[in-house]
Amino acid sequence: MKLVLAVLSLFMSLNAYAQTATNAAAAAASSAPQETRMKRPVLIPKLNQLQLYPLALDIRYEKDSAENYMEQKPQNLSFAYRTNAWSVLFEYSKFSQESGNSTLNIKRDHEEMLLWGRWHLWRLQKKSMRVSVYGGGSLGTYKEDITTTLSGASQKDTTGAKFLGGLAAGADISYDFTKYFGVIAAAEGRGLMGQELDPNPTFGGVIRTGIYYAW
Repeated sequence: MKLVLAVLSLFMSLNAYAQTATNAAAAAASSAPQETRMKRPVLIPKLNQLQLYPLALDIRYEKDSAENYMEQKPQNLSFAYRTNAWSVLFEYSKFSQESGNSTLNIKRDHEEMLLWGRWHLWRLQKKSMRVSVYGGGSLGTYKEDITTTLSGASQKDTTGAKFLGGLAAGADISYDFTKYFGVIAAAEGRGLMGQELDPNPTFGGVIRTGIYYAW
């Protein structure tokens, strides 16, 4: 009789242990997908944009012959290709300046082309709106034509292509009207460095507005 009771007690112990092991395995299996989902990285939608900026306010400050600072407002046109964290922007700008009187007149025509590389180091997207803060650098050239008119006789001199570079920091904000089209605005401060700029670097800022095509 004692032997029968001992065998029954052993079977009951083994049955309780098996149920405990089964419950533990089921709990581990149910929690595994949750842990996998928690550890799965959040995917950021890939961004590709072709941006066009037909309207821009470009302001910079130069020194005149009397060492006084004067404001220049070049005409500015640019377009860019943007990915998630990087963009490349081509910029063309020019301005003219005249001084003198009816007897002696001096006209200065300034023209420049720059290629900017920009890193969008901070990015925020909420529904159809996207904001980024960026820093960038540029390389390019500029040239100046000086036309001197004395008593009706004119002479034109040119500097030829000269080195131009720059550094900039700014922010942009865009809004998607559709999946493929939207509007964008950007503002940045920057310094330009060239062979014969005065001062060197020349500081200024740009505010751009434009449209973009996304895919």
